[in-house]
Amino acid sequence: MWLREGDVNSKYFHAMLTSRRRRNDLTSIMVDGQRVEGVLPIRQAVYAHFSSHFKARRVDRPRVDDLQFSTLSPAKGGSLVKPFSIEEVLANRLRQVVGSDVSEVQSAFVAEQQILDGILVANAVVDDARRQRKEFVLFKVDFEKAYDSVDWGYIDDVMRQMTFSVLWRKWIKECVSTATTSVLVNGSPTDEFSLERGLQQGDPLSPFLFLLVVEGLNIMMRCLVQAKLFTGYSVGTGSSMNISHLQFADDTLLLGVKSWANIRALRDMVGRSGDGLRMLGGQGAFMYLGLPVGGDPRRVSFWEPVVNRIWSRLMTWKSRFLSFGGRLVLLKSVLTSLPVYALSFFKAPSGIISSIESLLTNFFWGGGEDRRKNSWIRWSDVCQRDEYDGLGVRQMRAFNTALLGKWCWRMLVDKSGLWYRVLTARHGEEAGRVLAGGDEDLRGGGRSFGSGMTFFWSDPWLGGVPLCVRYRRLFDLSLRRMSTVAEMSALGWGAGGAAWVWRRQLWAWEEELVEECRALLSDVVLQANATDYWMWRPDPGGGYSVRGAYDLLTSTGGQAGAATTNLIWHKQVPLKVSMLAWRLLRNRLPTKDSLVRRHIIPQGAHLCVAGCGVPETAKHLFLSCPVFAPLWGLLRNWIGVSAVDPPQILDHFVQFVHSAGGPLARRSFLQLLLLCSIWVVWHERNSRIFKAKGLIVHQMLDKVKAHSLWWMKAYNVNLRLNSHLWWSSPFVCLGIG
Repeated sequence: MWLREGDVNSKYFHAMLTSRRRRNDLTSIMVDGQRVEGVLPIRQAVYAHFSSHFKARRVDRPRVDDLQFSTLSPAKGGSLVKPFSIEEVLANRLRQVVGSDVSEVQSAFVAEQQILDGILVANAVVDDARRQRKEFVLFKVDFEKAYDSVDWGYIDDVMRQMTFSVLWRKWIKECVSTATTSVLVNGSPTDEFSLERGLQQGDPLSPFLFLLVVEGLNIMMRCLVQAKLFTGYSVGTGSSMNISHLQFADDTLLLGVKSWANIRALRDMVGRSGDGLRMLGGQGAFMYLGLPVGGDPRRVSFWEPVVNRIWSRLMTWKSRFLSFGGRLVLLKSVLTSLPVYALSFFKAPSGIISSIESLLTNFFWGGGEDRRKNSWIRWSDVCQRDEYDGLGVRQMRAFNTALLGKWCWRMLVDKSGLWYRVLTARHGEEAGRVLAGGDEDLRGGGRSFGSGMTFFWSDPWLGGVPLCVRYRRLFDLSLRRMSTVAEMSALGWGAGGAAWVWRRQLWAWEEELVEECRALLSDVVLQANATDYWMWRPDPGGGYSVRGAYDLLTSTGGQAGAATTNLIWHKQVPLKVSMLAWRLLRNRLPTKDSLVRRHIIPQGAHLCVAGCGVPETAKHLFLSCPVFAPLWGLLRNWIGVSAVDPPQILDHFVQFVHSAGGPLARRSFLQLLLLCSIWVVWHERNSRIFKAKGLIVHQMLDKVKAHSLWWMKAYNVNLRLNSHLWWSSPFVCLGIG
């Protein structure tokens, strides 16, 4: 692993190891205002705290007997108690029945609902109140140690009210009440102790049982609204859409009109239901489920937490001695993922996209150092997809658009959720479409028509492009902009048909556009019994996907550079070596000639490090230098292949890999040798500059032989080769001769 991705026993490895151990060790803790130190006293104090915390609490709590919970149907109840063999079956069965029996205001662990649904509703309410200058109150309720504080008797009471069978309740009680646990203190576990309350995090049952726990709060809020003790917030003007609360597991928002009656009702309910009530006031934007509610995403200050989070993560990697391969891995797997959550809901301003990409660029080329480093390749080229000779780093603007496109798609195909009804109450709806927002920027979406209940002008039902885009002039002049395909067909879209009604008489060139449009419509045949539906063209069977939309947005439309891609990326070669070859093919290595042209070193320092008196360009260093170029001839003698080196680097790559012909395994091995030789030449060049040490060409050949063997063995630990045969005839040794 380290040979492929990093340095074995390197400073990087030890820096990561010691810093993590230093962060995780407990050297002292505070207990009741007293500092406790030492391994044994700390273990005893931790054990005492948690064993006490999970003791059952003997407190009076409101009964649920009079609350009207949703009840299970006999069929659902019977499906729960079928014979089973493993614990996960309980969770899977509960998942199947609990979704339809918890409130729609709950968006956690419920099929077809997403965490962002609640954030959308909360932002819609706050924005609606701000625009209409309505005053309202909002309580953000936090459950203290939510999972750890659950009373087992309460869970059983809720299940009884929801008509879960006695056998099912017995199974659940057995699962939760027989648990024991211990606490890890500096990597060592304490003695086990029994639990008397709480749900174990990580248990597959716990999330769904917790939904039943917080369903009690939903029922109480519903009772308060029905009894007119609490008045929720009405979205829009003259709308019956009333929102009193939102839930995502233990994250709860309580919303209502501004009145003392509402405040007293909430204070009484929350105060009687919890062990203690602590209230903090505030105005303006606040965080809910990790995203701001009530802020303005068009402002730079709104995005500061996102940018600061990326910057903070970079600061932890400043001294990690990462190679280009390591930086690329972190860029693709970590850094570009940090802003994804925010980008899934808000459109980032261009300045924020530039700030994020500036941080990523400086990390990629400078390794996280404070001072700015030279960018040897344009960031747009780095972000090109692999098949277009890029490195596949996410293009943040295109990715933001692809993430937001999912909302456009859901507004077209998913109209049953609370979030959609809130949007229609606020913005209005016409012909089944939300008036604000929708599908105008949804590339790849299409409308399959049957009976013709599709908008004639605005839907992409013919050729993948809306007719209002293809014939913008005609759309502007039409008096039937909102007509459906069926309506236009019934009126007649042939010559002289009543479907064509204009604001004025058409000019001759406009009449030609109408004739062109009629020609497109000549083969259209409606099917009265078929239903119109939306489809996602990149994947008609699977529907919209962010990956498909991103690929669509980042497709250049040109031919992919598969030949180059197949030359530099090899699964047995360390990523940093392939990165070196990628830069070489783009002529972006920091050779002396390149450094002089960038004014990094003085003009007179451009000569080759080998002392041959020729400017050190990449082409000279790897192909024509009298010190390094003979390596290719020795390499061919070793593998038993003869050829003449082409004068261009790309041609040299292609010729070397394909010179021996034969099966794919042979070409793969030649590609590995090519990349290894490039690495050895570049490493030797740097050694002569920075260490004032050099090898002769035969010693460089020995390094190629050794490194290539190490790489193959690192990839396949079971590989057994005859070392003597390897040094004389590698094709025979590998069985590909």
